[in-house]
Amino acid sequence: MDLPERIAGFTGKIIPATPGEIATLPSDTQIVRREYVDLAGDRIMASIVLSGGEKRSIHRPEVCLPAQGWSMRGGRVEDVLMADGRSLNVMDLSLTRDVEIGPGNRRKLNAHYFYWFVGNGVMTPHHWSRVFLSSFDRITKNINHRWAYVIVMSIVTEGLVPNGKNEMQTVEMLKQFTGQIAPTFIPLGGEVSAD
Repeated sequence: MDLPERIAGFTGKIIPATPGEIATLPSDTQIVRREYVDLAGDRIMASIVLSGGEKRSIHRPEVCLPAQGWSMRGGRVEDVLMADGRSLNVMDLSLTRDVEIGPGNRRKLNAHYFYWFVGNGVMTPHHWSRVFLSSFDRITKNINHRWAYVIVMSIVTEGLVPNGKNEMQTVEMLKQFTGQIAPTFIPLGGEVSAD
């Protein structure tokens, strides 16, 4: 439950859990979050939510993102090459929401939201695979997964800042960043992809 302060040219500051998260999630849920910035001004938010005894700590992001004002334009699995040579499948949700950039001046803000789940020796980008593995492994292997829900997110900055990144560049930046940061908290050995 730690995210490095510096990774892949980015420096991250700790962002505490929000009052809403603290009020809604079970008290034994652990959350670590950093907002990373590089010298070019690119920003990436990375979070790990570790479930406690109650399973409601972890849920589909499609549940909480609309409550934060985001609409989903679609989702697809991206294959990320980690710095240690392993392959990681993550779900990439393409998001949009309206923002007011001036009085009466609204525009669409787009973002990409990578997420995946890490259990006891298993990783998956699919919520329903996580639910199935939780039940199946509890019954057949006596394994009770304490799932971690990992998020790596960035805004599409094209048109917002000089030399901003377009959709494709944003996804590529997130893939490179994820490939560097994931091995810092996903141990070598034993894990398998459950796609």
